Amino acid sequence: MAKLTLKNIAKHFGRTRIIEGFNLDIESEEFIVLVGPSGCGKSTLLRMIAGLEDVTAGEIAIDNERVNERDPAGREIAMVFQSYALYPHMNAYENMAFSLKMEKKLNHDEIDARVKEAAAILRLEHVLMQKPKELSGGQKQRVAIGRAFVRKPKIFLFDEPLSNLDAKLRVEMRLEIAKLRESVAATMIYVTHDQVEAMTLADRIVVLKNGNIEQTGTPSELYLHPDNEFVAGFIGSPKMNFYPATLNDINVLNDGSAEYVICFKNLAASETERDHYRKITVTAARRKSLKLNLDDIGALKGTEIKVGCRPENITATQSTAPATDKEDPTHLLETMDSPLLFTSKIDVIEYLGNLSYLYMKNPFLTTELATMVVNIDNRQLFKKHEQITLHIPLKYMHLFRPNGAALN
Repeated sequence: MAKLTLKNIAKHFGRTRIIEGFNLDIESEEFIVLVGPSGCGKSTLLRMIAGLEDVTAGEIAIDNERVNERDPAGREIAMVFQSYALYPHMNAYENMAFSLKMEKKLNHDEIDARVKEAAAILRLEHVLMQKPKELSGGQKQRVAIGRAFVRKPKIFLFDEPLSNLDAKLRVEMRLEIAKLRESVAATMIYVTHDQVEAMTLADRIVVLKNGNIEQTGTPSELYLHPDNEFVAGFIGSPKMNFYPATLNDINVLNDGSAEYVICFKNLAASETERDHYRKITVTAARRKSLKLNLDDIGALKGTEIKVGCRPENITATQSTAPATDKEDPTHLLETMDSPLLFTSKIDVIEYLGNLSYLYMKNPFLTTELATMVVNIDNRQLFKKHEQITLHIPLKYMHLFRPNGAALN
């Protein structure tokens, strides 16, 4: 087990800057997952920690000792790659034991004990004498993990280890890795594109974009309280829906909370039904956590912001737009606290067994490609091209400044 510190890390390939000024502290025995779009620097960062890539600037420290100049073998780190990288002429036992034999630090019995311990944890006892060509994809990946496990490293690095597996095997291997961390007192850093892997395995998730940290937090923190529009759109599947709106006013209440008055313009509605004003409350605690300066926010009055809502928080009904959606433009206060209601027509239905995704035109955007998606359980029956009413509770709305930073 080891604490890992990354301080002002930079990585340049010629004039191309992949990572710049990266800082992160990873506690002993913590499971960290790095996520982000392709090219954001996740795998490059992992390779620098392992010593497979040189650091252009900054310091990598393990238990407060600088390791920049140490070769990979001297860092007490084991890495599991996307490709299994198994020796085809060796059986599973020999692949797992090979690195220990090369180190020449353990005798035969000690190596044998470690390999069999790993095989028992990873359920590989029955395939130890088989060569890679005789193994399934999941078995190959477990052998690759076992090869790392037998070294008893301080830090495990996983570089998209499940991306080559089919859906069923990914689920099985995700469970194996979750069980493995219970058996190993080691720090683990895991790179993936798969949000399910990130959300189910991580103690903390680090969201990267262009080599920079957009947000770090527990899976629930990132999902429920994204710090910016990028994180809100990246975490969650299907992704969050976004709607343009105008920040009309802001009031501070006696308890320190803030009340925003938001205007939505439904471009699909008639002129008399187009404007929808709503009040959204931001608690004093949330204001403090985001360091919201109300004078700064006040400068946004009259400007366009973005409102986000996750597909599972939207309710769909088969009725047409109710009378409450046809409000007088002055909007009495008692209607401003009601959920946002609007209608749209279903373009595509994805049936997934216990639930379905409904895709339709976003009525607040003009571009033809501006779709939105709603999750429904399959007790509700909808048809393609059906006109439905969508209901968004105010408490599930996320607000973002023009620069993408969170407003609530």
